Amino acid sequence: MLDAIKDRLEARVPDFAGRIETAVDFTRLLKDRGLPQTSTAFVIPLGLQGQRANDATGIFSQVYSETIGVLLVARSHDQTGSRALGQLRPIIGQVLEALAGWSPGSPFGVFELRRGDLAGVGGGALFYMIEFSINDQLRITVQ
Repeated sequence: MLDAIKDRLEARVPDFAGRIETAVDFTRLLKDRGLPQTSTAFVIPLGLQGQRANDATGIFSQVYSETIGVLLVARSHDQTGSRALGQLRPIIGQVLEALAGWSPGSPFGVFELRRGDLAGVGGGALFYMIEFSINDQLRITVQ
């Protein structure tokens, strides 16, 4: 799913075309490679959240939501990051338009915006995280 999201963003967010990566362990990536030299986006898995399960004779079913994050990294050389945040505003809108209401092939749900937040400013970069979730369903035959 991360690759499908990356492809969608590559097509819909032209300012970041060629600079979008998937990262399962973003912290390790930063430690190994350091901060990106140019503005970049990372698609990051953030986890699953189960809802109440239903069980019927022989069937276990449970709706769950999977959350992903799109971390925008804007290079900024102002201490407050306000200039970088201003530059990110249109890109944030493009990310919202690219993913909200879209499904990467799931028959059950589409991506919904959960939240967007300033994730930090440091090292000449501003980090802005946008979280989306998509619903799906487990259906398991119980023996």
